[in-house]
Amino acid sequence: MNVKLNFTLIAFVGLALPALAQIDGAQFAANLRTRYGPPLPRETFTVRPGIEMIVDYATNGHVCKIQLPPTGPSRNPSVANKQAIDEATVELVPMSLRGKEVRRLKEAMGAISLSMIEYENVTIAEAFQAGRRTGVTVSFKDEACRVQPIQ
Repeated sequence: MNVKLNFTLIAFVGLALPALAQIDGAQFAANLRTRYGPPLPRETFTVRPGIEMIVDYATNGHVCKIQLPPTGPSRNPSVANKQAIDEATVELVPMSLRGKEVRRLKEAMGAISLSMIEYENVTIAEAFQAGRRTGVTVSFKDEACRVQPIQ
């Protein structure tokens, strides 16, 4: 009986206490920031159902890059998803924010190709593989992204 009670106590301490320690998520995050510095310079948002947006920040807190990667089980967007990504790009970075178009560039390396449109304030790049778009990246010219240390 005593062995069974000790085993139950050990199981409770070993399994339940760590779970209880993380109930206060805000305090846990604050402790991480205190110990390791500010949060990562990247956030992920859901723009629309099926469309994620990854935002990187400069050291001053401004947005330096937005990525709209393909989502879904196939990671290959459908025509409807392509249109939704195009609409999201226009919504996120309207023409008034982009400035005048400076130049266009297309480069192909076998099945992989890249299309870029450079504006006064941003550059919008689209990556393709075998003719299918695999992602859109918007880079803001006046904002340098934080460099992530290689670990």
